[in-house]
Amino acid sequence: MNEDELNLLHRYLDGAITAEELESLEELLRGNAEARAALRSLATIDAKWQEIAADEAFGKVVEPTALAAADSMVASGVGSSIGARPLWLALTALAAALIVGAFGWFRVPEGTPTKADRGIARVIRIEGDGTAGEDRTVVDGTELFAGEDLAMQQGLVELAFRETGVHVIATAPLRMKLSSTERVALYEGQVKLVVPPQGVGFVVDTDERKFVDLGTSFVVTASPKGSEVLVLDGQISVNEHDGASKDLMHEGEFARFDRNGETRKKSASSRSLALPELSLPVTKPGNGSLHGVVLGYGSSTAIAKGRLAKDAIGRELLPLIQSDFRDRTCLDAFKQSEPLSFRGIAGAFHEFPDRTGLVPYVREGGWMAWYHGQVLPPRPGRYRFWGYADNHLLVAINGKPAYEGSRRDSSFKELGIPRTNNPALPCLIAPAGFACSEWIELSGVPIQLDILFGERGGNLTSGLLLIEREGDTYEETFWGQPKWPLFLTEAPNADEAAEFKRLVDHLEQKTMGSFTVSEDAVWKVHN
Repeated sequence: MNEDELNLLHRYLDGAITAEELESLEELLRGNAEARAALRSLATIDAKWQEIAADEAFGKVVEPTALAAADSMVASGVGSSIGARPLWLALTALAAALIVGAFGWFRVPEGTPTKADRGIARVIRIEGDGTAGEDRTVVDGTELFAGEDLAMQQGLVELAFRETGVHVIATAPLRMKLSSTERVALYEGQVKLVVPPQGVGFVVDTDERKFVDLGTSFVVTASPKGSEVLVLDGQISVNEHDGASKDLMHEGEFARFDRNGETRKKSASSRSLALPELSLPVTKPGNGSLHGVVLGYGSSTAIAKGRLAKDAIGRELLPLIQSDFRDRTCLDAFKQSEPLSFRGIAGAFHEFPDRTGLVPYVREGGWMAWYHGQVLPPRPGRYRFWGYADNHLLVAINGKPAYEGSRRDSSFKELGIPRTNNPALPCLIAPAGFACSEWIELSGVPIQLDILFGERGGNLTSGLLLIEREGDTYEETFWGQPKWPLFLTEAPNADEAAEFKRLVDHLEQKTMGSFTVSEDAVWKVHN
């Protein structure tokens, strides 16, 4: 492949490709197996597999920055903007994928399947217990074969199809049949698909309809009540099984197909991938506030050599978390902002470190906000947190981590905090959708609360932290997402309420999400 061809792949992955370039890319992919392997590697395979295979072949000579770039592509999804990066870095990541692709698939050092043993798809990762066929246990790296049934009672499975490069995230309860390399039948569960150009025509069958990809990313849900589909990007064809009718659905459109034959559709307005940043002033903590501070590196010399590509700031704060937030010696490595109060986590936070007075700081090293204090839940009961963040989000209760909503490149993943991903509740930066915690039983006594939220490098940051109480009912969006309350420890003032409304309007119109602001759901600070 020449440099123009390599650039063509990266322009597609960056979402910057023109219509003319897309025609050239499709022609390239039809006639060049190497190009198909490269695109499949970059668009659908987790960086962990790249690192394992590259280490095996070359003794760990692949640059960590290249792997980080490839992981960023996977985490963002095909068609998302990854932002500016040097050409050499992109080409290094692609070269690593090409080298690994020469082996035919990403391999582990032992137990490499022979060509005859390879299935039509391979499991990238699984969270929970799953089975394939009649009694095969599914683990990371399991080969899946045509005609096999894939089932899970709880958890999530991520897999990639070998020939078409289709990437699938499926959540339990799940019953799905891998009919062929170009088709699956979904009986129960939720699947989110990202389909590269060589996978156009991929089919998802449910009892009600046949959904045919036309170059897109979409979510299909199947349940005893019927099936639903949400088009996240591109377009799909929705067909009846007897071929009686066909209908095109485009980006942002949603449809329900009930078992009784009823169909409901809704279209979203033109979407924007940019979450608005709330233009609110940073406030100092008072007697009724959680106390917060923003941490960052004051100079590049404070960051250990080679740590920028490995989430330096998240890893540096792991001892604080593991000590139940008692051992604060790790904070000595950081520059700190002025004290600030907690105003909620919602929207974009691109300029947040600047507004808190952290500047100047090393942007490449990232930043982290830490809020802490005693709070009282609104009422006794069982609660769980919902949300996501780019990159870090963690909530601890009485020193113990209770919720982790970070992206996959966060060091907080090493803590193994249980979470449930929900790909049918789409968000901009998390391929697995909204994440929620396990249920947490709370009485009417104050608890110690610690919240960490931040960015591993740069300043393109966004997040959302919501709270649900078991037994309470919440209005739902048309797309089926409950409007859980924003997690707050103080009632918003008039300016904040107006800004939150602006963000809600954006979410409901552009990204099919929402939340509410309720004083009845505020967790009061207890001094």
